[in-house]
Amino acid sequence: MRVIICGRGVVITPAFKARVDRKIQKLSRILPKIHEAKVVLSAEKYRRTAEVTLLGKGRTFHSEETAPDLATAVDLAVDALTRQVRQTKDRLRQKKPRVAPRRAAARVPPEAGVAAGEPVVVLRQAAPKPMSVEEATMQLRLRRDQFLVFTNATTDTVNVLYRRKDGALGLIEPVA
Repeated sequence: MRVIICGRGVVITPAFKARVDRKIQKLSRILPKIHEAKVVLSAEKYRRTAEVTLLGKGRTFHSEETAPDLATAVDLAVDALTRQVRQTKDRLRQKKPRVAPRRAAARVPPEAGVAAGEPVVVLRQAAPKPMSVEEATMQLRLRRDQFLVFTNATTDTVNVLYRRKDGALGLIEPVA
């Protein structure tokens, strides 16, 4: 992060410049995407003003504080920026992630007799084709489906071949 410190009507010593730089660098722990920090220190009669602007990725934070002492003004401005950054981060954390609406629920017409909040069951009809277990295994591996309903050619019964959570395939055969 680049820190630019300048003074208007005030002479900035290297020690004070290092102190301000350390305070600004602490803000990068809270918000690491800060590209540049501009600090303008000014003195007018009995007032000392510190303006601090943080330029980050997509955000700009600004604080201006006045105090009788320049060090106090800088401390107050950095505290105000810390508060702004924390509030922004908290606001972003509290935003709920956008969830896409379920397609199946959108297809069901309201007069279908489904009450609001009930789970919607989507029916899919499958005509069992006669094939061997090896053919069914090959068909399921080619598809993205989780299961395949087929008629076992050797036993002439309806079987279900499904994909297990561990990646293996399972076969459900009816007991006669």
